[in-house]
Amino acid sequence: MLRISDVIELTMVSRKTIYNAINSGRLKYQLVTVDNRQVRMFHEEDVLQAFPKNSRSLTQEQEIQALREEVASLKFALTELQKAVNAMDPESEYEMKAVKSPPKKMP
Repeated sequence: MLRISDVIELTMVSRKTIYNAINSGRLKYQLVTVDNRQVRMFHEEDVLQAFPKNSRSLTQEQEIQALREEVASLKFALTELQKAVNAMDPESEYEMKAVKSPPKKMP
């Protein structure tokens, strides 16, 4: 089940557009109690039906492959930058290192 913020991310539409779809009956939801308050929750199938053209078409595997290709491209660019820095000042020893950041959680 998805929250409104998840629907926004999945469909790339505004909150107002989502509420318009809810009010028109185009987007179905269920009220679920979370922390003593009722929250609208949505089934992914209903969201994709309500916003078919706006929904992301990438599968998780495709997204992972795209990220792998981007990492390879960035590594190549880093190597080329290192070569350019060394060519500008061959006497000095500069080394560009990748900065590791904590891994991001996947949705």
